[in-house]
Amino acid sequence: MTSHSVNKRTRSSHQPGLCASAWTVIALLFSVNCLIGVSSKVQAADSLSRTESNCTIGMAKGDAKAECRVPIPNGCTVAQFPGYPEPWADISKGGGTSCEFDQKHTDWKTSIVGTCQACKTEQCTGRFIVMFNCADNVPSANPASPQRK
Repeated sequence: MTSHSVNKRTRSSHQPGLCASAWTVIALLFSVNCLIGVSSKVQAADSLSRTESNCTIGMAKGDAKAECRVPIPNGCTVAQFPGYPEPWADISKGGGTSCEFDQKHTDWKTSIVGTCQACKTEQCTGRFIVMFNCADNVPSANPASPQRK
């Protein structure tokens, strides 16, 4: 009976499936880590394909309404802020004026116009900033090396 209980202890301390399970968990964790790494590299590549463009208005007291056009880079489209359907755009202003994107002259594809109302303080400024996706304009990560003669 004594040898039987020793064998029982030996069997309970040695579980062949446990070692295999541990390696499976380690392999799974490694795979998930690799996927997260690939995902973050894709996000980094996406951020490299964005650029911003802006225009600025400067006015002095008494100046009437002013406008400026935000240049649209060739091959780019207006970006949307992640999670929102609106264009990724911002307006900053200084002084006694109000500024907005001109809804009548802005279609977000071919024309983006910012306007500021009359300046009521010594100086006023308006800056219109728009983010663009330019995926087609991003240079290759591994450009071909120049040919030698």
